[in-house]
Amino acid sequence: MTVQKNKDLIRRYVEEVYNKQDLDTLWEFVDEGISEDSVDHLRQFFTAFHDVHTTILDLFGEGDKVVARLRVKGTNKGPFAGQPPTGKKVQFDSIRIYRIVDNKIVESWAMQDRLGLMEQLGFIKAAGEVNWGAGEED
Repeated sequence: MTVQKNKDLIRRYVEEVYNKQDLDTLWEFVDEGISEDSVDHLRQFFTAFHDVHTTILDLFGEGDKVVARLRVKGTNKGPFAGQPPTGKKVQFDSIRIYRIVDNKIVESWAMQDRLGLMEQLGFIKAAGEVNWGAGEED
């Protein structure tokens, strides 16, 4: 499979699974080895952020891997991270690496700005608001 076809697969995956929240089409894109826990986490995220939209900012590929830099936006209308809905609009970035074999995603790795997401939701204080012990003696 060519790098361009791998990148096209990821574009379709983001559009059809994430932006349409269509978990029924998930199996068209991923290897059957994906765990049900992964699917459940995605379902919980869609419940927490009913209007979630993911934008591909950059897409790079080499060999059997595609790297996507993504921006995720949504409104917290359902429980998330054990907390009740906040009604707050959020935006965070993510970098995902996908490994593709035979036109299927067989592995993926993600780095997400979860700290920024938790700050936006008000679950934790922003780093600038933390008292790091300034003025205290050891």
